[in-house]
Order: sequence, then C-alpha cells, then structure tokens
Amino acid sequence: MYLTWMRAGTERLLEIVDGLEEPRFAEPSPLPGWTIGHLVAHLHFNARALGRLASWAATGVETPMYDGAGQREQEISAGATLRPVVLKGLVRESAAELDGLLSALTDEQWSSSVVTAQGRTVSAEEIPWLRVREVVVHGADLDGDTWAQWPEELLRALVVEIVEQRFARGQAAALAGVLTGRSPAPLPPWL
Repeated sequence: MYLTWMRAGTERLLEIVDGLEEPRFAEPSPLPGWTIGHLVAHLHFNARALGRLASWAATGVETPMYDGAGQREQEISAGATLRPVVLKGLVRESAAELDGLLSALTDEQWSSSVVTAQGRTVSAEEIPWLRVREVVVHGADLDGDTWAQWPEELLRALVVEIVEQRFARGQAAALAGVLTGRSPAPLPPWL
C-alpha cells in the first residue's frame, strides 16, 4: 500500500515540479526561510537520504540518512542554488533511484530495522511511507490544494500521524481549537 501511494505521489510531484516556471524557484515557499528552490532541493535530497535507508535494509550495513547534523541543511542550501532545469532532473533521478532500491528489497529485507533522521527505529516497510509524507505534503506546498486527489485511506493515515505528533509536541489545545473550527490558533508547519 505505501509503495503504491509513494509511486502515485511521486508521479504527481514530478508533474508539479516539471510544470514550475524558472522564476518560481526564487519565490518564497510556504516554509519559512525557504524558496521554492530550497523545497525542490529538499525533495531531491530526501529521496537520496531514504535511499540510504533502503541500502541499509538491503545490505545490513548501517547507512544513516545523513552523516551529521548539518548535512541536510547544507545539501538543501547548496541545491537551492542550482539552475531549475538541473534541480528538476535531480528530483526525477533520485525518485527513480529510490523506487529502484525499494523494488529490489526482498521480503526479509523489508523487515530489517533502520533508524530515521529523527532517531526512530522503524522497519524498512516504513521507508515508502516516509516518502509519501514528503511528496504529498510538499506537492501541496508547491501546487496549492491537491488534497482531494488522494485516497481517503492515505489522508486518514496522514491525519492520524499529524495528530499524534502534535500531541507529543504539546500542541493538543491548539489542534483541538483548529479542528473544531473554534480557534484560528496558528500551528507551525508539521513537516
């Protein structure tokens, strides 16, 4: 299921990225401090990072998403300076590489444990879900309202995860106010 959602989300994301005009890459994104170029670079490097987890699952050799705390930010900052046509190609290339790595995993490898950038130990089966969140949420960031196109089951899984994480961050009251339509309390971006 997650792999199917990942592929559909990736297909839609690539359509969105391919349709971005070059000047848009310099415009602000919905994420504070990031341009559209930063966001597209993040999507490329996120696929690469998740590919490292897939390699870990395939080989058993510990391969973290990032070598150090600053790697993610450095990659995104450097990637945002690339020409839009180059970034578009990189997003397509890294998405295909990730899909290939995941498609090659055996049943046994899918059950391997890997550690996310946040330090959570998960089975490799969750890697496609980690990518689904990125391509669906950031696809909406790039293209506005794309939520209605996704299956209800995917949206339910996403909303449940968001609610759980908001509670864990102590944002239950603000979330309840927003969800009941009783409070315009702003919540920071989830992802």
